[in-house]
Amino acid sequence: MCLSTLKGQELESLSSYEDSLKVLINIVQRGANDNVKFEANEKFTSLLEDALAIKKSFDYPFDSLKTITNLISPDKKFRIFNWAVAKSDGNYIYYGFIQVYNSKKKKYEIYPLTDKSEDIQAPEFQFLDNQNWYGAMYFKIIHTSTDNNEYYTLLGWDGNDGVSYKKIIEVLTFKANSKPFFGSAIFKKGKEKPKRIIFEYSAQAIMTVRYEEQHYNVKEKLKKPVKGQRFELKPKKAEMIVCDRLAPLSPDLEGQRQFYVPETNVLDAFIFENGKWVFIEDVDARNPVKPKDKITTTKKIVKKQLYNPAKNSNKINLDNPKK
Repeated sequence: MCLSTLKGQELESLSSYEDSLKVLINIVQRGANDNVKFEANEKFTSLLEDALAIKKSFDYPFDSLKTITNLISPDKKFRIFNWAVAKSDGNYIYYGFIQVYNSKKKKYEIYPLTDKSEDIQAPEFQFLDNQNWYGAMYFKIIHTSTDNNEYYTLLGWDGNDGVSYKKIIEVLTFKANSKPFFGSAIFKKGKEKPKRIIFEYSAQAIMTVRYEEQHYNVKEKLKKPVKGQRFELKPKKAEMIVCDRLAPLSPDLEGQRQFYVPETNVLDAFIFENGKWVFIEDVDARNPVKPKDKITTTKKIVKKQLYNPAKNSNKINLDNPKK
């Protein structure tokens, strides 16, 4: 974002809005009770919408609002503001706006996000829109495309009920009129055809979902069989969504997601191939070897256990939902 594109009056106005928003979001997230939080949230939502309606507000960073999501897509087409209200009963309600450029009208439009998570049945298989949104706190936008479609894959966190948390892989697309839609049939995971991926796990654990370059094995056919083998596994490197594999703490807790934690050192992934997010198992999530480290590559790499009930008993911090 470039402040130099803003005129003095616009900059002064947006700066004034930001000062008021900063005060309100602090009450939203740290208010004495739910009534105080939601009253402040109503004012914050209205004020932010007014600020985003100012011409060229897309170029204003709002970077002092550090406890809300403020993400710009890699192609600068849109940005997302979103935040959570943590209720006293342990549940979370999410709010947000999408500010997106309408190329036909040649201006930015604003779409409020309305969290309907509690009312959405089988959310993994539903197509949704901004008025019927599966709420989350987003922390990453991944832009992919095919010949005919642009996809924006969002990685998010959901505090759920405080007993279990969720990590979400969501797909955002836009219609010709710039209206946003959530969910897409571009996931290939076994026989299922989900529109989004939802991982639910213990609130006492830390689950990793991240986008990075990693290694995986590809089965390739040999030109000539070797000792009866017609195929061999060859390592390949690619950008992918890497995620911990979840498992119950004990076999008798199967299906009770509040007792699921990451398996130690076991990672799976989704790779974008031929317009689809393809699920692969057992990713080799090793760190790249630097030239100066080559003499030590024969040493065995020891990875830390990802979950330890004694060490991870703290609740997640809303100020940093990615962890």
